[in-house]
Amino acid sequence: MAKALDIIWVVGPELGLELNIRKTEIFWPSCDGNKHRGGLFPAEIGKSTLGVKLLGGAISRDKGFIEGLAMKRASRAAELMHLLPQLRDPHSKLLLLRSCMGIAKLYFGLRTCQPIHMKEAAMLFDKELREAVEDIVVGGGPSFGDLQWRMASLPIRFGGLGLYSTLEASSYAFVASRAQSWVLQDHILRDSGLCGMDLDFDNALDGLRGAIPDFDVRSFTSKDTVPPKAQHVLASALFSKSVQDMEVKFDVTTRQKTSFGCLQATHAQDFLLAIPIDGLGQHMSLVEYRTTLRYRLMIPLFPIDEVCPVCRKACLGTFREHAAHCKELPGFEYKHDFVRDVLFDIFKRAGISVKKEAPVNFLTDPLDRRLAVRPADVMVYGWVGGKHACVYLTGVSPLVGLGVGPFIVGHTTLKAASSKVAKHEKVCSDNQHAFIPFAFDTFGFLAP
Repeated sequence: MAKALDIIWVVGPELGLELNIRKTEIFWPSCDGNKHRGGLFPAEIGKSTLGVKLLGGAISRDKGFIEGLAMKRASRAAELMHLLPQLRDPHSKLLLLRSCMGIAKLYFGLRTCQPIHMKEAAMLFDKELREAVEDIVVGGGPSFGDLQWRMASLPIRFGGLGLYSTLEASSYAFVASRAQSWVLQDHILRDSGLCGMDLDFDNALDGLRGAIPDFDVRSFTSKDTVPPKAQHVLASALFSKSVQDMEVKFDVTTRQKTSFGCLQATHAQDFLLAIPIDGLGQHMSLVEYRTTLRYRLMIPLFPIDEVCPVCRKACLGTFREHAAHCKELPGFEYKHDFVRDVLFDIFKRAGISVKKEAPVNFLTDPLDRRLAVRPADVMVYGWVGGKHACVYLTGVSPLVGLGVGPFIVGHTTLKAASSKVAKHEKVCSDNQHAFIPFAFDTFGFLAP
């Protein structure tokens, strides 16, 4: 080790490598005292006896050192979360929490340290994380319970907010990391007489068996059968089990089951990944964003049977979806018009000739005896085989008619699109125009 350090010290500067001795530490747990021999190492070099920190994780066999470092890391992350309320934008707060202040602060420690030594730090971190999420979603208000926290801590593809629980991640991160590096460990220790896994790995694997009893972990008991993406495999199995248990643990209603099924549809949660940029229309007001999060986390927006305080036209108990998109709510652009404007802007920026609310003399309702002429939401000129295309937008709630027959995600949207095709496609074709339905629901499902 001393020779390797000398080589770096002498040859390094020629290669652009400057060694900072004051930030260099030697950890040699099996040392017989040679590292303290005078002249062997520079006097300024650190000589830790319990362990060292590497990339935020502990390299040590000492329980106290590992737990202390983990708690220190978790406490600093919590202090950072406490600064979030200074931002007035929940969109930015949620993005920062997930990308910069969340589980990433502890991930390396979770992968390198035994779960039992990370438990106390993980519990502290999860407590602070839950409080931060609660502040973003309800602003200190009521109705953020265990169900909402369970949903928020699921991956986005599972219908959650992607704010992972550290305690939950500790159950699979350590096992996955050790299993994936098994071959490398055996290679490094090939002349030491040590091979295979130790008791730490076996204990962590037993804990994982208890968390996901239906998952076959035998592939993690041999270095030759470990899956290529071990952590992804274990995490998917654990979250799938959590989703299955939700219905029983929280006694969810039919409406909640339906809503949660919609959240797991493709692209339903893509808005969570959008970076807030006003110039590109990628920004919501505080009221809009918080209402959207509450709606998707199944938090009541208004008391049941209360008349809408904005438009005074709808009863929120009867029309529960009304609260999510009241047309007359200040700062809310009606969803239909907003989607139309975004679609129009995309065409314009791509240099495609287009017009919104384009008047035509044939797009009518055949059942309407007055034959009121209806404009095309968006007219795209020369779009299909040289023909102009009439794009008709329609937004629906997937919860309409809930309880009548089995629920299928996207069925309401597909039915709405089919209805518009039956109503308008033939008359458009007869007038040398193409007809394109653009149907979507309040959870983001798009009809193909």
